[in-house]
Amino acid sequence: MSAHFTEFSVSARYAELPGLMREIARQTAEFGCPAGACERLQLVVEELFTNSIAHGYGGECEAPVRIGLSRAGDRLTLRYIDQAAPFDPGKIAPATASTAAVGGLGLGLIQGMSKSIRYQRLGPHNVTELDF
Repeated sequence: MSAHFTEFSVSARYAELPGLMREIARQTAEFGCPAGACERLQLVVEELFTNSIAHGYGGECEAPVRIGLSRAGDRLTLRYIDQAAPFDPGKIAPATASTAAVGGLGLGLIQGMSKSIRYQRLGPHNVTELDF
């Protein structure tokens, strides 16, 4: 069982991003996480969130994006849930700097900053869990 757990939801709109980043900072501070862990988590959430909007939904919409955070000991876990098209970020080979289009390095960043990635499709939902 987690020592700490929280979950919150926002709509898939870019205007939600600043509030989402503030909430992650607030929750990780409440969990007692070091600043570096918070910043890595914010960067990964920003990548997942903007990818959901741009690629998963094909633009902004009212669909919910749910974020769950838990901390047990030294492990911080992010649970990211959306209703976009099926997509497993752990199974796609990331682009390299020489082959990526502008902005095409996000998957490598997500994969490189997390210790593990788990994905499952539950009905209409992508459920991605990342450990830090």
